[in-house]
Amino acid sequence: MIVPDNIDSPDSQGEKHVFRHFKSDINSRNFIILHSLFVSKHLTRVSGELDFLVLAPGLGIFALEVKHGKVSRDGGVWKFENRFGKETTSKVGPFRQVSDTMHSLRSYLLEVADLNSKLKEKIGKFLFGWGVMFTSLDEFYDFGSEAEPWQIFTRSSFRAPASHFINELSKGFHIKYSGKKWYNVNDSRPSQKDCDEIFKLLRGDFSYSYTTLNQILDEENLIDHFTEEQFETLSFLEYNDRALIQGGAGTGKTIMATEWFQRNVHAGLRVALICFNKKLGIKLNTELSEVIDLENTNSFVGNFHSYMILLTGHVPPEVNPQQFYEIDLPLETLFILEEKPEEDKFDFLIIDESQDLMTESYLDVFDSMLKGGLSKGKWVLFGDFCNQLIYNNNPNKVLDILSAKSSFVKVPPLKMNCRNSKKIVFYNHTTTGCEKQLSPEGMVDGEKVEHYFPVKSRQIEKVVEIITTILSKGIPESKISLLSCKSSSYSQLLHNDEIKNWIEKGLVFSTIHSYKGLQNSFVIATEFEELQSDHSTSLLYVAISRAKLKFYLVLDKGLENSFNQLLAMRINQIG
Repeated sequence: MIVPDNIDSPDSQGEKHVFRHFKSDINSRNFIILHSLFVSKHLTRVSGELDFLVLAPGLGIFALEVKHGKVSRDGGVWKFENRFGKETTSKVGPFRQVSDTMHSLRSYLLEVADLNSKLKEKIGKFLFGWGVMFTSLDEFYDFGSEAEPWQIFTRSSFRAPASHFINELSKGFHIKYSGKKWYNVNDSRPSQKDCDEIFKLLRGDFSYSYTTLNQILDEENLIDHFTEEQFETLSFLEYNDRALIQGGAGTGKTIMATEWFQRNVHAGLRVALICFNKKLGIKLNTELSEVIDLENTNSFVGNFHSYMILLTGHVPPEVNPQQFYEIDLPLETLFILEEKPEEDKFDFLIIDESQDLMTESYLDVFDSMLKGGLSKGKWVLFGDFCNQLIYNNNPNKVLDILSAKSSFVKVPPLKMNCRNSKKIVFYNHTTTGCEKQLSPEGMVDGEKVEHYFPVKSRQIEKVVEIITTILSKGIPESKISLLSCKSSSYSQLLHNDEIKNWIEKGLVFSTIHSYKGLQNSFVIATEFEELQSDHSTSLLYVAISRAKLKFYLVLDKGLENSFNQLLAMRINQIG
């Protein structure tokens, strides 16, 4: 539990990062975390404020100071510079600051617990510790005698769950204080009840609403936490220059691709992170631009076609665009790349959605983009070669093409779904016949998948009804994606005034093709013409796997028998 359960915009970026980090960690669920706790009776100053206070049952009570931005110390004076370039100075460093505030807090608790002698006696034995979180620094070594290494949190620490830092603080302080007279290996660890009583002393009685939206956001954060587990796969890449990582939708491939991009850029390499989907390319570029100056690194993030257009300056034609993208544009790109000196090429190539980019002409471009080419250069491909082959339906041929170009290591396929709720994972397996994926321990069950078969004339009406129901629960339009098998030119959905109004307010409308690699809390898929072909099965798989918490399928009444037959066939295959 985090109190308050939101964080205001004036708070520092570092505090926001830490707040979200705690909120997304399932292992922190039994912690009581107080944000911006004001300590009115400070031992060394008139007052003080703790950025975070963590009441951790079985571990201890920990005060956390967050410092975000540039940090330096000159002649004993600490200097802190925020993202806007504003500098503040202090003779009291963050270690002394949080330590003093922690001791003031302990004294305050002993004072206000006078009416509860048993609790006061307990508080005197509880372990109180502290740590400093440098959320924008890659490393921090110059802490002298003021702290221990395990009391320091840096940007790389975000790769582990937030509870890992609390566990390290607990381990370190229990060892440090084990020789003190007041210390007891059992009594110094507050119970859940002890933490609840301390919380009441600090905050008093209170109540706050737990809205449907807050519940949705918490469930989303819980799901997003599990992408952390996929980072273990990346350690394998540190020892292999060329690798193929396969996994179904939701196994964290895009998360790993962006993480590996950041690590290599920070290592000083010029890196290209490319994908097939235009919308995904824009999203990745936007998100990574917030943390990395892409232009000054000479790196590239975006979809492959936008890279080739940027390089050649060509504009896609209105007539026969397929030949342009598949033949003409790659050829013109090759002409330009052949003139580039080797030192101007990319040091590392990362390809997401690689199953849609494995053609002879595209592989030739990759070969020319990369220092050492595909055979000797550094690259990693992330892809789903079994379920999402909408544009290329022969996975064996795709991999044979790549094997003829280069030698590489195949990482065992990813099995853990860290995007979809358990019910959605199971529904996708039983409906499309995709390989059954595992759900991490603690993954939300989610809501039951709903499918409807209205007559064709009432199909849009049913979609409107579903969206209205979702919005009535306080869910914003931006949390809903409406996916169609038809393009905007042919979709009847865009002829409805209510749907158009919701789109203006943030509801996402997209073809299923264009939504690959993306996700949302609520997804509605509709306008299927048939369900018999492998192509339609792939589209259905992509649509279902976009939903994190709730999926709706709206099919024409004429497809009900086909759907039931498909479901029966899949169940027989599973049986």
